[in-house]
Amino acid sequence: MTTCRHILQACFLTVLVLGMAGCASTPEKKSLSPGELMRLGILHAHLKQYKDAADKFKQLMDDYPDNPERVKALLLLGDANYSGQEYQESKLNYQRFIELYPAHPEVAHAHYFKAMSDYKTIELKDRDQTATRNALDSFNVLIKSFPNSAWREKAIQKKNECIEKLAMNLFEVGKFYFRTGNYASAIKRMQSQLEQYPNRKFSDEVVFFLAESYYMEQNYEKARETYNQLLQQYPKSKFGQNARDRLKSIRK
Repeated sequence: MTTCRHILQACFLTVLVLGMAGCASTPEKKSLSPGELMRLGILHAHLKQYKDAADKFKQLMDDYPDNPERVKALLLLGDANYSGQEYQESKLNYQRFIELYPAHPEVAHAHYFKAMSDYKTIELKDRDQTATRNALDSFNVLIKSFPNSAWREKAIQKKNECIEKLAMNLFEVGKFYFRTGNYASAIKRMQSQLEQYPNRKFSDEVVFFLAESYYMEQNYEKARETYNQLLQQYPKSKFGQNARDRLKSIRK
């Protein structure tokens, strides 16, 4: 049934395109009407032909700059870019929509998917977390400015994921310095992680690596203090036994 439906949709698209082309083949070479461009763009998007959809929405906006349909076309252009994984373009077009139509009923939609355009480009291992911070800022704007929006709960969830990613990234950078023997830099990153992002699910591991960094620097007083912090704050941590072993070696 699904295959048949797709075949019918493709046939309908072909007929529609040919029909519109026939209408446009007059001596004046008249462009498709705004309504025709809108319907064709929506159909392309429905068939997951996102580049073709984007082209139709762009054409509508270019050919009819004063037509009311261009407002909807701009938002749908952002959607087509986003669905086609062209996230820089989608972010740009959602931002244009926000700036041009701040009171539009669908502006919260634009805010959410602008944030998601950054979110989709996040790479955890990349030290440059600009995309994560941009997404976090945009989710915060949506949450604060549109408390009754249908997108608010999703924005809160994604905001928390961004915070988790920033916390994990800072920890990964700290571990990188630890593995390469740059313990001073590791200590700095671990301390920053605990201060900026407390109570993470991996905080016990951060405290352990902080203690290990002190230990490797032979700052045994700070190491002892931090191992004890781990045992007190996280008595069930899987790093507990390692901490106890280190404390015994320090006493010797």
